Amino acid sequence: MDTPPKPFQQLTALTGPESIERAQALTEALNAVPELQRWLREQRQHVIRTLHERDGISYTDMAPHLGVKPERVSGIARGHSRTPRTKKRAAEEGEENG
Repeated sequence: MDTPPKPFQQLTALTGPESIERAQALTEALNAVPELQRWLREQRQHVIRTLHERDGISYTDMAPHLGVKPERVSGIARGHSRTPRTKKRAAEEGEENG
């Protein structure tokens, strides 16, 4: 793959001549992927809740657009993740919330 997936085309700034700086920037980007995923999940949850609460769009109507079942849309709105949290992540979140 020569270019990143469409939503991440801006990341082509990480391409260029091979250098230690580029390797470092790529490493930092890779290490930030979990935070990016968390941010994307939070943004999606916010949009779904807003569409449901403000605009009255049902989870059933949203589901086909998201490629999931209505029950999954409801779970996303409640902040439920399909992937189990690791003990380390759960502990870190407990420290942040505590």
